[in-house]
Amino acid sequence: MNKILFIEICNYDDFPIGGYLSFAKQMLTAFGNQLSLVGMSTDETPVGKWVKKDINGISYDYFSVRKVKKSSKKSWIPARLISYFAVRKYKKQIFSLGIDNVFIQTPEVLFAIKGCKIKNPCTRIPGVENPLSFSRYWYGKYFAKIFDFFFFKELEKIEVILASADKNAINRFLKRGKNILNEEKVIQFPTRINRDIFSPSSKINARKKLKIDTSKIIIVTTGRLSTLKGWEFMLNAYIEFKKQFPESLFIFLGDGEDRLKIEDFIKANNINENVMLAGRLSHYDLSLYLNAADIYVMGSYVEGWATSLVEAIACAKPIVCTNFSSADELVNNGYNGFIIESHNVSLFTDSMIKCFDIPKENLLLKSNEMQKYASSNLKNSILKNWKLL
Repeated sequence: MNKILFIEICNYDDFPIGGYLSFAKQMLTAFGNQLSLVGMSTDETPVGKWVKKDINGISYDYFSVRKVKKSSKKSWIPARLISYFAVRKYKKQIFSLGIDNVFIQTPEVLFAIKGCKIKNPCTRIPGVENPLSFSRYWYGKYFAKIFDFFFFKELEKIEVILASADKNAINRFLKRGKNILNEEKVIQFPTRINRDIFSPSSKINARKKLKIDTSKIIIVTTGRLSTLKGWEFMLNAYIEFKKQFPESLFIFLGDGEDRLKIEDFIKANNINENVMLAGRLSHYDLSLYLNAADIYVMGSYVEGWATSLVEAIACAKPIVCTNFSSADELVNNGYNGFIIESHNVSLFTDSMIKCFDIPKENLLLKSNEMQKYASSNLKNSILKNWKLL
């Protein structure tokens, strides 16, 4: 068996929440213990040495680089920076297993293992924008240019680059790197979803299971509760929507560092009875809420390949979203939803109302198209582009 060293500083279970963790868990499902894992400890897993760790009934070779207490609050020191130093500290021990195939999906890990002789590296870029240009830390933008200089320099050494973004975003990414990367090794690689879970089902049955009024109009959005996801913009659009549909309900599915800010905004605008923060959910419960909804909205300022959007389309929901990477490859204006070119509240609200006129047949046909993003195809898709040693 060709082993793969998979490095992602998470616990491969429930922390930290987000797209990196979701993909890591999909990798476990696809490859099983063909993977040797490098991550973090949120339990009693020892730090700084290879151990056997049971994850969902499968025993993995596991190396923890740091112990972390679970929290959704923003730390004073960026988690990415802490992870960089942790991986750098233990990189000799990490590579002591002698595994030639190494899979990475974060720039901090790529920087931390600089100088290591890796025979067959592959990296996935879960979004091709410069992460420091929209950092949660005010000083991040001042390091954006130097980040790009070193990031593209390290990417030159990678055999296969899987980019989770649309084609236009990938082209902009290559130009940003002054075309130093070979275009052929940067492969468009959409994120995957579990089609056994995310598929259309009865709206009435879903609402009954969730104990939600079957007569209400329900709007949902999914993802981390953060400024970049556009929560304030979506709530402002919903406030306008509510003027015409006062008994409607807007549900946030997910958790994150801005939860308290959102709660304060809800109270300040007196919409407590119309907005629900459901928190972090299992994929099964997430699919229930999606199937219970009338409309799915997404107001992000930046995305890679929007897995949350794919999940909503797979559940045959009409979409209203802003124009981020992957939107125009997933949403056909007027057919299964609407893409708003700018963060214009009125246009967004009007499009939400227009969703009621979209034929159900369109949504079901679009749902069927999402089969090509099924997680059951993940292993074959990776190995088609990355030949293991």
